[in-house]
Amino acid sequence: MTNNSKAKYKIGEFFIEQKIINQSHLDEALELQKFNKERLLGEILVTIGSITKEKLIMSLEMYMMTTDSDIISINEWLDQEEIDIIIKRLEAAKSKSS
Repeated sequence: MTNNSKAKYKIGEFFIEQKIINQSHLDEALELQKFNKERLLGEILVTIGSITKEKLIMSLEMYMMTTDSDIISINEWLDQEEIDIIIKRLEAAKSKSS
């Protein structure tokens, strides 16, 4: 995956490729998101029971490591302790790969 394609790699596509959710879960979440654009995809997936919050946190961490993304808008829904855990894991992974 090139840097340009990484930047355009949607989180829903990543979740399906990693078998975190299936296409019907994604379709349902995206349909619900149309009516409330402020809600994040992960938040909707947890709300409808497609994924647990713990699995979402691990999946977001995998996504950010895979795409080399900075922290995405998860701070609107996760508490600070959960965000700190993700950041620490990402920093540890980056220092190991350096």
